Amino acid sequence: MSYAIAGLALLAAVTLVNALLTVAVSKRWRTTMAPAPPAAAPGPPALAVQEGDRAPAFTLRTPAGDVGASALAGQPALICFLRPDCGPTRDSLPGIRRWAEANTPSGARLVAVVSGSPADAGPLLEAVGPLTALTATDPLDGPVAGAFGVRHHPSFVLLDAEGTVTGTGIGQGSLPALDLLSA
Repeated sequence: MSYAIAGLALLAAVTLVNALLTVAVSKRWRTTMAPAPPAAAPGPPALAVQEGDRAPAFTLRTPAGDVGASALAGQPALICFLRPDCGPTRDSLPGIRRWAEANTPSGARLVAVVSGSPADAGPLLEAVGPLTALTATDPLDGPVAGAFGVRHHPSFVLLDAEGTVTGTGIGQGSLPALDLLSA
């Protein structure tokens, strides 16, 4: 009888060790096979230029001629990066219009860079055309957008008369300067 009890005790011990090993292997397998945790967002999207930076070198071919940072010097300027198929871009047009009406009579410049093909940009160019002759298309991720680090639309860069960035914004309503009556 003592052999039977010893056998049952040994069987119980082996079963307990087997259960513990099974749990350990299952945990290890879950951690190995589990999807990676989502990467933490690095913060809100940002442009390559920040307040206090000088405007980067760029050349934009407009109906009024080539425009670059040096051509904008001497007067404040608002550079708007817009996209034809973007709802927030359309929503920002009244703010851009208010800024242009308040600031361009005193010499400030409005530059509209429409990202995408000229064929797709037509209606948007017509909407901003009455506000400024400094309009042009730039391919998505084109050289002008690349110089400013634009990855989201609409994006705005406000320059002072010396060509220093005084404000940036991404998204409709993101640049408080659009709501101000002066540059």
